[in-house]
Amino acid sequence: MIRIRKACLAGGVAILLPMCTISSQNEKVNRLDTVIVQAKRYSVHDTAMPAQILSAKDMQQRGATNAADALKHMSGVTVKDYGGIGGIKTVAIRGMGAQHTAVFYDGVAVGDCQSGQVDLGRFSTDNLNMLQFTIGQGDDIYIPARMSAAAGVVSMETRMLETNMFNISARVASFDTYQANANIARCLSDECKVSLFADYTSARGDYKFDIRNAHKSISGRRINSDVEHVRAEANVNWNIDNKHTLSAKMYGSFSERGVPGAIIVDNPLSSERLRSSNIFAQMFYEYIPSSVLRMKFTFKHNYAYDRYTQPLLGNEHSIDSYKQHETDLSATFNWRPEALPGFSFAWSEEVFHNRLNTTNSHTVMSSVPRRVTLLSAASMRYSSRYVTAVASLLGSNAWEWASKGDVAPSRHRLSPSLSLAFYPFAGNLTLRASYKDIFRMPTFNDLYYRETGNYLLSPEKCKMLNLGTVYSLSGKGVLRDFYIAIDGYMGRVEDKIVAVPGIFVWKMNNVDDVSLSGVDANMMAEFVVDATRNIDVSASYSYMRAVDDTEGSAVKGQQIVYTPLHSGALSLSFTGRIIDAGYSLVWSAERYRLPQNIPSNRVDGYCDHSLWLSHSRNFDTLHLTAKVEFMNIANKNYEIIRYYPMPGRSFRISLHIGL
Repeated sequence: MIRIRKACLAGGVAILLPMCTISSQNEKVNRLDTVIVQAKRYSVHDTAMPAQILSAKDMQQRGATNAADALKHMSGVTVKDYGGIGGIKTVAIRGMGAQHTAVFYDGVAVGDCQSGQVDLGRFSTDNLNMLQFTIGQGDDIYIPARMSAAAGVVSMETRMLETNMFNISARVASFDTYQANANIARCLSDECKVSLFADYTSARGDYKFDIRNAHKSISGRRINSDVEHVRAEANVNWNIDNKHTLSAKMYGSFSERGVPGAIIVDNPLSSERLRSSNIFAQMFYEYIPSSVLRMKFTFKHNYAYDRYTQPLLGNEHSIDSYKQHETDLSATFNWRPEALPGFSFAWSEEVFHNRLNTTNSHTVMSSVPRRVTLLSAASMRYSSRYVTAVASLLGSNAWEWASKGDVAPSRHRLSPSLSLAFYPFAGNLTLRASYKDIFRMPTFNDLYYRETGNYLLSPEKCKMLNLGTVYSLSGKGVLRDFYIAIDGYMGRVEDKIVAVPGIFVWKMNNVDDVSLSGVDANMMAEFVVDATRNIDVSASYSYMRAVDDTEGSAVKGQQIVYTPLHSGALSLSFTGRIIDAGYSLVWSAERYRLPQNIPSNRVDGYCDHSLWLSHSRNFDTLHLTAKVEFMNIANKNYEIIRYYPMPGRSFRISLHIGL
């Protein structure tokens, strides 16, 4: 099946390249004088909630090939990476767990009703124009209700090429890693543009490792870490007139990979396989009838299929399949009354239906669970020269069904949110404060996983308080842009869902309370040497104290699992006349793999250093960029998850062609 997809992708690229070349030859070329364009970075200095944004250039400078790698450079984030080229990568916010992180792709939610976690490693940065990470409720109230229903949001915006352009990239890296992608944009008319993006990745992933397990040093090569992934998407953007906008996306992702297991003493075997497919279609329509009223509507249907193969005794295999269906509809209205200058109001309704089918009758629910969720959000925003204030109230309603067996009760809850940004000098300094009360629904695995599932689980409840300050500066001297943000926060997670051991089996229960506190800091600066040379510096730091606060717990006051007390990142890049260069660092203090903070459970801290060099040339209508990267130059097989070693020293060579 993968071979068929590879042939289709190769055929598609072979068709698209001549099309683009012919078009370029037929169009008249007007040679223009050199023009230097300087664009200001995405601004987040005046937001009332902590927000961090990476542009396509920022992600390139940090050597991030997927969304999870990019998020490692942001504060307040804990990325779980199970190692290997095909290992799952999830993101948690301020110690609250990955299920509290909502992921949006071009304004529409990416969900997983089974586990509640989205693998961010499958989203390539080659097709991203911007990645934004927001903690709490953002300042923009013209958003779908589902975006208000999470403790934090990762929002990805795909890249739209300029008129009639074509980009193609090829990449070769260590461990037999090969990647190619193509992106083409065509204008059907002045108002309508279509774009196609296709991406193929193949890797053997058999890197060397050297770690310690049970006081014994283990060396070898990672096995069953191969991956083959094909992804394609088509976009249509139609600006019908100045009142109507319509866009649509069709997305398909197909992969086959090994599931790399933990490195265990005297048991190096790992042969589980996972085949995954994800297809969705989404549509966006916006209508602006007047200067004071606008409305938008979105629709999405998502289908996800996973086929998990696990070896048994002898030559027997266990094959289990999981099928998820989700249908999502939303409507959002924004009103800015002329009689109330500075005020705007928003109302959003969103309903989505989830269904999970599985062939696993031994360990997973044999019934077919279904859930209908209705979200209603009312928001108000006031903005003036000196202050921005936002208040919102989210109403959540969920109903569940199953073909047989016990079913979770219906749930109804109101969740308020408040935020305030104050600009004392109507300029560079921002003082901000915010509060959010939110919860997360138990996943289908939490509720219905046979023997361990508990259909009576209550939602996890979160309360977050944030106080911070931001200072930004823009000028025309050597220091062109400067930005620094420091935020302190406190929070609490009640009724945390955890697996508790019973007489014979473990059971999911609401038993834990977690107390959260910490500091996030971000800094970014751009130094301009002359018209063609500049230096960019960015850094982030997190102090994150997330401790068990459950009364009577034997581990009360101890840091929760896989949450470092200190972590951070640094990025330096130089843009020159001939060569561009950069350095990046991601580091983390020690963590613990189990609730008991004892030496035997400690996972050592790490520092990951990377370097890159690139060179660009223009030939008439052809633009070439060559780049070489050296990752983990210290050659350390550090572990983000215990016994899942990360690759050591490696390289990556890329070639980008733009027409």
